[in-house]
Formats: sequence, structure tokens, C-alpha cells
Amino acid sequence: MQKLSKAANVYDAPLAIVVCADHTKTWTRPFDQKQTGDIDASILTDHMMLEATELGLGSVWICYFKPDVLKKEFCIPEEWEPINILAIGYSNEKAAAPDRHRNMRIPIGELVSYDSLT
Repeated sequence: MQKLSKAANVYDAPLAIVVCADHTKTWTRPFDQKQTGDIDASILTDHMMLEATELGLGSVWICYFKPDVLKKEFCIPEEWEPINILAIGYSNEKAAAPDRHRNMRIPIGELVSYDSLT
């Protein structure tokens, strides 16, 4: 955790997982060469967050970090890209209301467009 604190704030969590994408094994879309490692790492992180919640743990997804410092401190190979950090622990805060974002979120009608196939 001391090495990790040089690159990011993990909010005093007792556990943090650095999620990386290995660019030598990442699937690449043939049409535009888009590598999907960041997408795959994000899906993985989301699943870890769901499992942490199932176990009664709190978690926070951290993208505000210094990737060069992480790579140096943890000897992360050059072809690996740190995508995010997942801090995990027991929260000392009361759980937020599930509808807390109701007034802040973009209405679905403004976010999604539908195209009729008829």
C-alpha cells in the first residue's frame, strides 16, 4: 500500500487491486485496429465490484493515478497498461440511497436513440 500511495489515493482501503491490460494478448478489431484491453479490464473491474458488494464490502473504482509511477513501483511489464485501481474494504459510511442520482442523470430519452427497422 505504501508503494501504491505514491501513485494514487486509495482512501485508506486495506486492499487495492491494480487492473492492467496486456497489449500482447488483447483482441484487436480488424477494421480500425482498436484494442479492447481497456474495455475488458473495465468489465473485469465491474464484476469485481459486484462480487465485493455481494461479500458486504465497499469498493471504489479509481482512474486518477500516475501510470508511470505504478509501472515503476510494481515492475509492471512495458506491454501492460494500468487501466484502473479497485480499492476494497469495509465502508464506515452508511450506504447511499439507490435513487440518489435521479436528478443528476441524463434522461434515457436524451442518452439513447432508437432507429425503427420498419
